[in-house]
Amino acid sequence: MKIQTRDIDRFVQKPDPGCRAFLVYGPDEGLVRERAAILGKHVVEDLSDPFNVIDLPGTVVEEDPARLADELAAMSMMGGRRLIRIRDGAEKAAAMIEDALKTVHAAGNGGDNVLVIEAGDLKPAAKLRSLFEKMKDGAAIPCYVDDAGNLSRILAQDFSAQGLQIDRDALMSLSAKLVGDRALARSMVEKIITYIGPDGGTVTLDDVLACTEDSSLLYIDDMTRAAFAGDAVTAGQMLERLFQEGTHAVGILRGLQNHCKRLLFVKALVAAGENQTGAMKKLRPPVFFKAEKAFTAHLNIWAPADLKMLLEQLTDTEAACKTTGAMDTTITDRLVFRIALLAKKSGSRRAA
Repeated sequence: MKIQTRDIDRFVQKPDPGCRAFLVYGPDEGLVRERAAILGKHVVEDLSDPFNVIDLPGTVVEEDPARLADELAAMSMMGGRRLIRIRDGAEKAAAMIEDALKTVHAAGNGGDNVLVIEAGDLKPAAKLRSLFEKMKDGAAIPCYVDDAGNLSRILAQDFSAQGLQIDRDALMSLSAKLVGDRALARSMVEKIITYIGPDGGTVTLDDVLACTEDSSLLYIDDMTRAAFAGDAVTAGQMLERLFQEGTHAVGILRGLQNHCKRLLFVKALVAAGENQTGAMKKLRPPVFFKAEKAFTAHLNIWAPADLKMLLEQLTDTEAACKTTGAMDTTITDRLVFRIALLAKKSGSRRAA
């Protein structure tokens, strides 16, 4: 089915219970990720669940079309619904995706399993878009770039929800900087709230200028959270964007090191007898309230020994980046993938 623009937000928050497949696409990559995540969380509470969340690269679907049909038809070993995600949906995989869905329908398999595909901008005639717009139990959800006016309303609502107002000049400046990426806009709101504190009165133009000098810091934070949670796909996508925007590998590695040190700090306090919540409150700067769940999950995934080993690797990699020149992106990419892989393995062991 084709979801009209005016109905998208309502549909994403409460999708049609008969829908078993969703295509989230459009030029706003941040909004695509945000809406796909909301849809996924209707299926599973934790998107890093190693048992009920299956991430399939688009290349795998192209090379092994039967794999998608098998995943859609499979039952969960741990009970509950399964979420199958393709986060690099490509037009050339449209025929394979259609065949897999037809196979599952014909066999009467799939049960409550749900497919969520993320894709870039697709023209009206694109096969993948057309497929989902015509499905009775599927939906195509476009994610177009917000204009400054619409983004202004969204930003003002986000600040208001935290007990803050934002003056006109600050709102105009912030909207102009963030048009084109809803996810970056959400992250920037979090950064400004952390900067001035919740219930802190009014956000001024000076506050906005102080917090938007280097937006790459926001992507580094998001990439770090994804890597430490075992989400290699998201971490890889964000890392690629950071490199495309000219962010130096050393800055990225230092962001990873800082997160590692903060986890070790809390682990040390807990080992000394402090409860975890109290230990987290002693971090400076404090964990932003919307990131507390992710930070707690990282504490549960990572053992102190692994964090110490990783910190050494990050330090060594930073030193290597300063001497290898053009190789810095390659070795950083490999380490980020290794972090996500280790996190996923550790999370699986602890869940077993």
